[in-house]
Amino acid sequence: MTAPAAPGHSDPRHLLLVSAPPRLVAEATEAGFHVTLTDTTVFPDDDALREHLVRTARNHRVSGLIACGEASTLPAVLETAEQLGLSPNPAAAARLLADPSQIRGLLTRSGPQWEAVALPTATRDAPPYDIEYGVETLTAEGMHRVTGIVELRFTGPGSASTGPGPGPGALDAARRGAPLHTFPAPLTRQEEAEIRALATGLLDLAGYEFGYAYTRIAHTEQGPRIINSLTRQAKWPTSRLIELTTGLVPERELVRALSGKPLEAPVLVGCAAAVPLPDPHDVPDSITALPGVREVRDEHALLTALTPAELAVRTAAVLDCLA
Repeated sequence: MTAPAAPGHSDPRHLLLVSAPPRLVAEATEAGFHVTLTDTTVFPDDDALREHLVRTARNHRVSGLIACGEASTLPAVLETAEQLGLSPNPAAAARLLADPSQIRGLLTRSGPQWEAVALPTATRDAPPYDIEYGVETLTAEGMHRVTGIVELRFTGPGSASTGPGPGPGALDAARRGAPLHTFPAPLTRQEEAEIRALATGLLDLAGYEFGYAYTRIAHTEQGPRIINSLTRQAKWPTSRLIELTTGLVPERELVRALSGKPLEAPVLVGCAAAVPLPDPHDVPDSITALPGVREVRDEHALLTALTPAELAVRTAAVLDCLA
């Protein structure tokens, strides 16, 4: 995600948003920003996109360029923003974070303690883990704030997952290959501190200065291992679980950062889970009527509870309906 700097003769309240979701546009407008939009999919090649971005930025005297979603990893967008002085993030930082092989190289070069936490290369059929943690962070002026850590628990033949939550037998009822999401992740204080340090430390090593990032960390027998990190906010349903249980609206928080305002600290008011559905087009009424089920869409059933114990019972009930 690229964000604003302040070139001369620019309008400090004018933003160029690339592939922005409607809610970000609404939040920025409500906060008093003038917004110009660009959709990367309408350009035949990178040269045309670069030319459009340069022309638009100069004509509208924008003070910042924000690339959202997949656009946040496009070299044509990142390098143009850097050349125009519209982003404090070096284009190399976002490119590095988007490439797991470059991340492994960075960790290897950063010393034995970092080399040890790089996830080894594995075959697609036999990943070396069945649990991973998704860490969403929002960075402003180089300071990384963790907005949430979600557990993603996979299942399949030979699954050996242990720890809190439904066991492998129950999870087999869910759609094969899709993970069960749980927020907040069931971690000890030490485990949570270690995962936070890995995610924010990687962003420091990469030189990431502003915007959302979503870092994936594997749970292995040797301890947590970094998979990759993308310069965007978490995708649905992870982002929705965090919002449901903290009240933080990610687009609003990004606009606060753009405005130079202090970021709100996330305060948990419960916990949530997203259960993958085997047939998203034929969801039984028995699931939608279960206690705690808040939403059923995009191939998941989302449910909330006040305590982890209550969430485990409600999650098991949904999985039983899918068995």
